[in-house]
Parts: sequence; C-alpha cells; structure tokens
Amino acid sequence: MPRIDTIFVTNKNDFFHSDAFDGQEFAFPPGEKVAVPVDAAVHMLGFGIPDKTDTLVRLGWASRFDNDMKRMVEDPAGVRKLANFIFTRAVMVEEPVTAPDGEPEIA
Repeated sequence: MPRIDTIFVTNKNDFFHSDAFDGQEFAFPPGEKVAVPVDAAVHMLGFGIPDKTDTLVRLGWASRFDNDMKRMVEDPAGVRKLANFIFTRAVMVEEPVTAPDGEPEIA
C-alpha cells in the first residue's frame, strides 16, 4: 500500500481551531474538511499516537482551574475536544471514461 502523505481533518467541535506546523498555519473551521500533511496532524492533533497527553498539554486542554478546590485539575473536556477532530483520507477510484460525444473511448 502506498504511503499516505496527506489526510483530511474535520473539526466536529462547535469552535474554530488553528494551529501551526513547520512554519505553516492551519485553520480548522467547524464542520469543514482541511487537507493536512500527516506529520502536521501527528504534531497538532496527536494523529496515530495512542497517548494524547502531550498533545493535550501542548494545546492547553489537559487541565483547568477548579475554583472550589483552588487548584488545577484534569479537564475531561479536553479529551472530548480532541476526539472531535475526525481523520479521513481520499481514495482514488478507477472508472471508465467516455468521449465528449458520449461514446465509450476505444483504445
């Protein structure tokens, strides 16, 4: 199977998200598919990494301040935010081609 270099990321959250990788900015509007290099998806969103802790910390989604406890606590909302980024890939499908006049092309 050929190596996949680019995937699509769809932000299923209700907020706009942006991030950067290798000097390039990426914008993830809610509900839109964005083509992203695989290496960028790994760095920005933890694509393919089983333990997302480093990604959550980098994004600032790992913890939140609890006013009642007066300290930082783990934020389960961060995991939900990250899980709402959906990764897909394009698939090329071969199909017959017809000539402009509608007749099948003869080789």
